[in-house]
Amino acid sequence: MKLQTNSTSSDKRLRYAIYARYSSEMQTDLSLEGQERTCRQAIADRGGVVVAVYTDSARTGWSLDREGFIEMQKAAEKGKFDAIMFWKFDRLARDHNHTVMIKMLLRHEYGLKLHCVEGFSEDDDDSPFGALMEQMLAVWSAFYSKNLSNETKRGKRQRAINGEFNGSIAPLGYSLVTTNQATIERPAGLHVEPRAAAIVRRAFKLYSTGAYSHSEIAEWMNQRPYIKELKAGQQPINREMVRDMLQNRVHTGRVRYTDTIYKGTLGERRMSNRHRSEWYEGKHPAIISDELFDQCQVVRENAAYHHKKTTKVRTYVLHDRVYCARCTARKPVGLDDDNYGRMRPYYQGKDEVEYYRCTAIERGYTKCGQKHARVREIDQQIVEILATLTLPTNFKERIESAVRGKIEHDAAFRRMAEVQEIVKRIDFSWEQGFLEKEAYFEKRRQLQQEMESLRPIDYDELMQAADLLQNFRNYWNECEQVENPKEARKQLLAKIVERVFVYGDQILAIVLYGDFAVLLGENKIAPSEVESAIQASLVDEGITPVSLPSGSGDDGVRTRDLCLDRAIC
Repeated sequence: MKLQTNSTSSDKRLRYAIYARYSSEMQTDLSLEGQERTCRQAIADRGGVVVAVYTDSARTGWSLDREGFIEMQKAAEKGKFDAIMFWKFDRLARDHNHTVMIKMLLRHEYGLKLHCVEGFSEDDDDSPFGALMEQMLAVWSAFYSKNLSNETKRGKRQRAINGEFNGSIAPLGYSLVTTNQATIERPAGLHVEPRAAAIVRRAFKLYSTGAYSHSEIAEWMNQRPYIKELKAGQQPINREMVRDMLQNRVHTGRVRYTDTIYKGTLGERRMSNRHRSEWYEGKHPAIISDELFDQCQVVRENAAYHHKKTTKVRTYVLHDRVYCARCTARKPVGLDDDNYGRMRPYYQGKDEVEYYRCTAIERGYTKCGQKHARVREIDQQIVEILATLTLPTNFKERIESAVRGKIEHDAAFRRMAEVQEIVKRIDFSWEQGFLEKEAYFEKRRQLQQEMESLRPIDYDELMQAADLLQNFRNYWNECEQVENPKEARKQLLAKIVERVFVYGDQILAIVLYGDFAVLLGENKIAPSEVESAIQASLVDEGITPVSLPSGSGDDGVRTRDLCLDRAIC
């Protein structure tokens, strides 16, 4: 529960967050930079301070599956700011019902004030007029957006009926010529790329025999020189891509229209397009015959897939944070794949053993040689490492020094110093009897609130990380008392560990959440070239690798000194 204070005080500086969104369907919207600029000016006019900016680029307002919005919601829940400024409230959501529910959540659950540069807000005054105008503008905005969405959908469906391709990325085997790129010789639309089309046609024929799996076809395609050249610096073809390709009727000369539908109370996720697409004859040539396509579908239906139904929900405390050190060490330069090297949890029912396994082959990359790592052993190692870390005795001072050292915090700390001097003068006036009790406590409270609003968020996050590490064993043991200990421990590690690099069945390195520290293996469990490559990749990300020597604690337990933030190292 947030402390309610006198918001009319001129001395109080409200902490503001800015939220900006740009929709690709609304070409007349201000850019993200323009929205942020106007919001900053409005906040400055109000005497507030900007503590965070959250943005979503080219994301529709009909869904809340937006990274910037989700990040803002999490920060609001933690009380990181007091108010949010928007360019317009329609940046928050397009659906009127969604807007109402989100505003209720932000205002009543998190105690936030909501303001906009253009429009009305009931938080600007307590009059019924402000609330009425805010609701009326929200309804009009929702009508406008809904009408525009319907017009856009009708246009896309008509394009499909006319045989025009609606997508922005051409399927393998074709190239896409946009309206701006069109010429008399190459009009807008899909055009066959002969070399790629030949590979796609061969892939369909191989699968139609029933003798090849999706993974085998993906491996064959990745071996083709043309595909190697085409996928240079990108993720190679994997079995999921092959599965989607084999079901894509665009290769038979057709185009589709699928209505986008969002699911969830607030439209948090998009409904699958499976079995909902409408197919029409396209203007582009086919590279696969209907007979070959239908034969592949028969093979799919007759394939002997035996998936045992999951009878037990399994929780893995490290879940998606385990990475293969071998893959990471040889990651191709310039490859844009956030999941590269990630290991997935796997349960082997026959032996009833849980593993983390490398997904390199499944995702189309070459085999790296990493064996399955037992979940129990990896979990035991991470607990032992985190439980035996020791923080520097002056870690609080070092955290403050690191935060102060960042240029963007300079103005905030100067103001904090000024406030501290004011506090000293007020304390002196109170001690000398120059201030009445009520006036003293009111001014003291206002200054304390301003101090809290000025403190950089980095400081709070670092202090939280330090507390979790300093008392890790206690927090870990307390998880045993809850209804689902594994889930509680998973959430605990999620606040501390960002990535764990595994070599064989040993942890080689750990990256703490927020790039606070990196722990490297001490016993040479991997070749020096692997360790060097891991260090180099982390340095490229702006993380300073720190090798932590073994030591001995007061109780004889092995300990490691921790460098908490790369700025302090």
